Amino acid sequence: MDIKVCRYFTTLARTKSYARASRELFLTTQGLSASIKRLEATMGVPLISNGSGTLELTEYGRIFYQRACAMQNEYDLMLDEINTLQRRRSGNILLAVSTGLINSLPHDAIERFNEQSTTGAHVEITRDLVDHDCESNLYEKTCDFALLNDPIDHTMFSSLPILKDRMHLVVKSDCPLAPKAMICASDLNGLTIACVTPGEFKTSKKNEPIIREAAPDAKFIYSTEMIAVLEAAMQGRAAALMPRPHATLFEKEGLVGIPVEELTWGFGVAWRTDRTLSPQDEEFLAFLKQYQKFYC
Repeated sequence: MDIKVCRYFTTLARTKSYARASRELFLTTQGLSASIKRLEATMGVPLISNGSGTLELTEYGRIFYQRACAMQNEYDLMLDEINTLQRRRSGNILLAVSTGLINSLPHDAIERFNEQSTTGAHVEITRDLVDHDCESNLYEKTCDFALLNDPIDHTMFSSLPILKDRMHLVVKSDCPLAPKAMICASDLNGLTIACVTPGEFKTSKKNEPIIREAAPDAKFIYSTEMIAVLEAAMQGRAAALMPRPHATLFEKEGLVGIPVEELTWGFGVAWRTDRTLSPQDEEFLAFLKQYQKFYC
């Protein structure tokens, strides 16, 4: 039996909700439901009862839950001990990076850390991934650390903030808002706003309700890529909502980036709370602290 299925079942039993469990496990509800049905077929008995309208464990399910929790804990302890030993001996650190965030650090930062490490640490960066995929990799322990956009709010993750800032509204230089040093979310009322989809950029999911409440007549254009959001502003089709590093790239193109007071953005480095930090890990986190910057 795959140990992952035990984790799926114990999480579902604890949350008593397919929706909550699937979010915590970074699965679809359909995928989780299919896994539970396959588990029940393997065991040959029903483990979940939905007869009363609420999710409850059957008598078989309660026995399985108790044993699965113990098995999962032992597996996690074993894996942690093996990984800790492996990390101490190899010094390798696998870093997952949410799309574009590596550009928020100096271009040679990781290379310099690898060259200057006094503990033998060596950071390897995985290819850029969207926030959800980075979180999933971290949860599944297929990476050691992850650079993630805020909010980093999963209960299984600890994090070190690297940047705290405001989102910027990018507009043409002749826009009435352009001369302002800062604007409020209510100033977006009546505008068409281009932004990255919440599925690709967690900050959009956090900020969209703020905009809809303060600026009910604002309209949204969504894109899966930041460059497409910026193109919408360059073509005059919309104002673009994006982080400072992107907003300042094209100021010479007749565009102006204005911070929006209520709309925050930031990123940090995250790791699993059950990870025992090695000397190499501690050195890497201390190295990242020098790049902390808080605008708000």
